[in-house]
Amino acid sequence: MRKSLSHSIFLFSPVIFLFLIFTHCSSDKYYASPEEVIQANIDYMNTENLDGVLSTIHPDSPSYKITEDIAKKLFQLYDLKYTLEKIEVTDDNGQQATVNFTQLTTKINGPEFRNDRIKGKHIVRKDGDSWKIYSTQVLDTEFLN
Repeated sequence: MRKSLSHSIFLFSPVIFLFLIFTHCSSDKYYASPEEVIQANIDYMNTENLDGVLSTIHPDSPSYKITEDIAKKLFQLYDLKYTLEKIEVTDDNGQQATVNFTQLTTKINGPEFRNDRIKGKHIVRKDGDSWKIYSTQVLDTEFLN
């Protein structure tokens, strides 16, 4: 079973990334800008802080339970390093913003995994006064090994 799960994660690392950000929770953490919430999400992923990751997600975003389950399994199987290489806010009306990003994901420890560079687009929305990730679209995935 473990081999099958690690193989699935190996094949679908961009999909895992999407599941991790398509989630919701209630949180009183405050993120002052679109860039700040996206950087916080990366930082929490690097420290395998599930509650922190979930605090960066808009409460109206879909897929909470499956995201939580996949994140827990991912954190159990791997030590991954996430690096935000590029971030650019391309549209911001004060309540919703579009943010283009490039993220590098590399394996530190764990079963077989294909390192990758993902280019994508986050939609972030205000949750009260705080910015939260609402949705993410992966536009391109480059496997590095």
